[in-house]
Amino acid sequence: MRQQTNGNTRLLGLIGNPVSHTLSPVIHNTLSELRGLNQLYVPFQVSAEELERAVQGAYALNILGLNVTVPHKNQILNYVVGLDPAAAAIGAVNTLVRTPEGYQGYNTDMPGLLRAVQSEGIRIQGQTVVILGAGGAARAVAYMCMREQADTVYILNRSVEKAQEIAESMNRMFHTSDMRAMAMKDIAGLPDGPFLVFQCTSLGLSPDTEAVAVEDPDFYRKVEAGVDLIYNPAETRFMHLVKEAGGRAYNGLKMLLYQGIIAYELWNGIQVTEEEAELVYDRLYEAVHPPGDNIVLIGFMGSGKTTVGHLLEQQYGYTFLDTDAWIEEQEGRSIARIFDEEGEAYFRHLEQRTLRRLAADTSHAVISTGGGMPLQQENARLLRELGQVFYLEVSEEEVWERVKNSHDRPLLECADPKARIHELLTARHPVYRKAAHKQISVNERTVAEIAAEIYAYRTGWE
Repeated sequence: MRQQTNGNTRLLGLIGNPVSHTLSPVIHNTLSELRGLNQLYVPFQVSAEELERAVQGAYALNILGLNVTVPHKNQILNYVVGLDPAAAAIGAVNTLVRTPEGYQGYNTDMPGLLRAVQSEGIRIQGQTVVILGAGGAARAVAYMCMREQADTVYILNRSVEKAQEIAESMNRMFHTSDMRAMAMKDIAGLPDGPFLVFQCTSLGLSPDTEAVAVEDPDFYRKVEAGVDLIYNPAETRFMHLVKEAGGRAYNGLKMLLYQGIIAYELWNGIQVTEEEAELVYDRLYEAVHPPGDNIVLIGFMGSGKTTVGHLLEQQYGYTFLDTDAWIEEQEGRSIARIFDEEGEAYFRHLEQRTLRRLAADTSHAVISTGGGMPLQQENARLLRELGQVFYLEVSEEEVWERVKNSHDRPLLECADPKARIHELLTARHPVYRKAAHKQISVNERTVAEIAAEIYAYRTGWE
């Protein structure tokens, strides 16, 4: 728990206009909590006319550091004592770091995006890159791609003049001709892929989620990986079209995460661990995708998820849904057959697809999940998006008593099922705990007691 503010609290903040939508406090206040640092991050709405005085006032008030967002990222260059190379090259500042002489200007958007794509296993060096859009974000992406030695970069925009200005600027800066400008209407003239595509326009941003810069199916067939800088909605139409054509697609939430982390590291002279970054990302994800009104039950085989779920349905008016049964109905075959015929990896893919469908149109339901469903991080996040997640914790001994006569547990089809239970439960217990909002022991308790505790916690949480 983060300590209360006192006379030693250092202030961090954001200046922009507007700022009411910002998620930056989630990032920085969570990091201060995790690190045990007595710091508080606050957004400040500042007009363009008051920007200079705001920077001067912040320095006079001993504010440790500031983020800068629209519309001030360019104008702020006039009020800093120096610039890091990325900010100077891009012509925009999003982070102010306190020095004895004044605030130093940095741009963490580009290194933040680079960390984000690297975390997804995406390589830029040697790739053919397509950038959609020619605004400030596109300029930062263009600089990153050139610095990371992309093979060829095509920048496309409705107004080709803006794309040409960025391309010419980057080619001069890097002494090359590898960046080329095109009009968006001429996208069919791109060479064959595969492409790494960065979607840098505002098209698809909530609430206008069906908008997209490019409709042409032939283009998407050339996309190996697509990164949309938008993070709300979680899957834009651009991302959907990339996936539909067989490519990998990612949204901008990790860019938001890492640009904030880099700013925090600059302010405090520290290195944020990947474990800390993962915790912050979970909170960001939940801030963008608040839990639905469902009750989600997770836990090991034999923990009683189905039995408890049915009682919640009967006593409290929820609809019951079992993800394994739902998958079996959709596939027209049993889980055991799916494992036998397709393998575990295929089944895990089905689980994730199921969660995405349920997240889109399921409400006021009790959802009982397969024991392995929360093991993938994306599944765990989708479960928390569906509703409040309860981990039904059960002992190894109790599991064995409940499943020893069962013949439909593919993971226990082995020479020593008791040893297998120990191995699996030991590995999964910390994953279940992390995925859940609430952990409930089911050992030596009646189903009615467990259901009543879940319902009481659920209604108190609402």
